[in-house]
Amino acid sequence: MVARWRHGPGARTRVRWALEEVGQPYEVRLVSLRAKKEPTHLRVHPFGLIPTYEDGDLVLFETGAIVLHIAERHAGLIPDDANARARAITWMFAALNTVEPPIFELVTAKILESDKPWTEERLPMVKDRVASGWSSSLTAWARQTGSMERSVRAT
Repeated sequence: MVARWRHGPGARTRVRWALEEVGQPYEVRLVSLRAKKEPTHLRVHPFGLIPTYEDGDLVLFETGAIVLHIAERHAGLIPDDANARARAITWMFAALNTVEPPIFELVTAKILESDKPWTEERLPMVKDRVASGWSSSLTAWARQTGSMERSVRAT
């Protein structure tokens, strides 16, 4: 079986990482910014984004859905125990919805908007969201519970 997915310049590589972890062969198709809005790509991703995943007749979009699909079909990414599995899936959603957005905002401010007149004023606020937002809560939670790794370890 070969999993196929579209991946554009600069896009995150979570899907590729999951496929590598489970030893699944795959083919990468680079998709340009223009091609993402063309009918061919819009048939596999209604929002014209990346990545997408194709495996036979199955076509998926959205990174979390793709990684969850891979994890459910291959050993090693999520535990078999129901409670441990639920905790691992919780962390997957937390990474996508809580942890990564402020980090992505920080990267955007530092790299993509570094030449904008508002960057110098905006950057401290963005850094503060990362440092005092989920970061401090996560640190406190990890100390209280013992560790994150213990709660999500697959094997």
